Amino acid sequence: MLQDSFVETSVKRKNGLSEVIFNTVLVTAAIIAIFFAFYANFLIGENLFFISGIVSFGIIAGVVVLIKRQHKIYEVEISNDLVDCAIILGDNKRDDLVSFSLKDCEYIGPVTSDRFNSDKENANIVIRMTDYKQFDIDDKYWYWLFTDEGMKILIVFMYKEEMYPVFRRYNPRGTKPMVMPKKPVEKEKEDE
Repeated sequence: MLQDSFVETSVKRKNGLSEVIFNTVLVTAAIIAIFFAFYANFLIGENLFFISGIVSFGIIAGVVVLIKRQHKIYEVEISNDLVDCAIILGDNKRDDLVSFSLKDCEYIGPVTSDRFNSDKENANIVIRMTDYKQFDIDDKYWYWLFTDEGMKILIVFMYKEEMYPVFRRYNPRGTKPMVMPKKPVEKEKEDE
């Protein structure tokens, strides 16, 4: 009897220096806009502080929404041969990206494989579910290549060792063969 297999992983996207620069420029622009909203009262000569306050509140709310939307968490759930990929935006909105079967994959392997670049060029859609948008070519990143409704889809994801037996179990021909590290066998202690 086969046991059910379940693997779940999530990765938080890091934007690096671009996130810091964007947030700094955004907050600076908001402060300048709020200053001019209140300074306009003095230029016009009218008492419109209530309207300036509402405009300031709107600017602050816009800044908060833009900063929260930068936070992305990618989630992969593998249940037997079914894979569900989703993105969580702003820590509360979950959108399903794609669902597919491991049996439908043409290739499952690391991005260090020889065929990654050609597969990436031939794919219609490339989804990067990695910690950085521009990731390094490293063995910790793997990818699935499959066809859905006539479109080739390539999904790059963060690899965990417990995923490999599931890949080999449901798609042995499409998964890149590799040597798995052997777990040490525990010796049974005999009572004397």
